[in-house]
Amino acid sequence: MGDLYAFYEALLTERQRQIIEMYHFDDLSLGEIGQALDISRQAVHDQLRRAGEQLEAYEAALHLREIASRQREAWAMLTESLARLQAYIPETERRQLQERLDRMTETLSSLTGGEANA
Repeated sequence: MGDLYAFYEALLTERQRQIIEMYHFDDLSLGEIGQALDISRQAVHDQLRRAGEQLEAYEAALHLREIASRQREAWAMLTESLARLQAYIPETERRQLQERLDRMTETLSSLTGGEANA
């Protein structure tokens, strides 16, 4: 749920986001959430179930989590290969390459919702 939420939270309603965050991130029970929002425990349960189904449907249609995972795997293979080749690259070019890799890592991390090399 956490991964899907990270990719698709903007597509949920404010109420769905609020309930998911209270349940999954604040670790509140269904009853506690219901009390805080002045709705029944069953309504909280239904909202969580529907929001989860929506997140799964978004992933099934858009595949953002899957794409991000493949990008992270490809990035890991690239950085591994470059690490093996660094002994053969002159120092000045190695520094430039490292700076570019660092910038790309930041960009990829922001696009894929996590560490690029994780």
